[in-house]
Amino acid sequence: MTHVLNLIIFLMLISLALVVVRLLRGPSLADRALAGDQISIHVVMIIIVYSIATDQEMLIDLVIVTAIVGFISTAVIGIYIDRGTRGKIRAESAE
Repeated sequence: MTHVLNLIIFLMLISLALVVVRLLRGPSLADRALAGDQISIHVVMIIIVYSIATDQEMLIDLVIVTAIVGFISTAVIGIYIDRGTRGKIRAESAE
């Protein structure tokens, strides 16, 4: 069972590396925001699998905090993107 969990963690780390590349190369702010959200999801999943593999229930608290921080940061970035879009729409309609 541990070999399967180690394989899952390894595959999640590869996927996380690809998401970091997307974060760095994303052409728009929305792409980078989505990549940031995916990073927080990957971190949560890696911690969950690690806590299962090592039988450490205390890590669930860390998972909850990480998920909340990821959600709040995604919501804040979404609000920031929305405000920027509204300003562009107002500027275009004024012309």
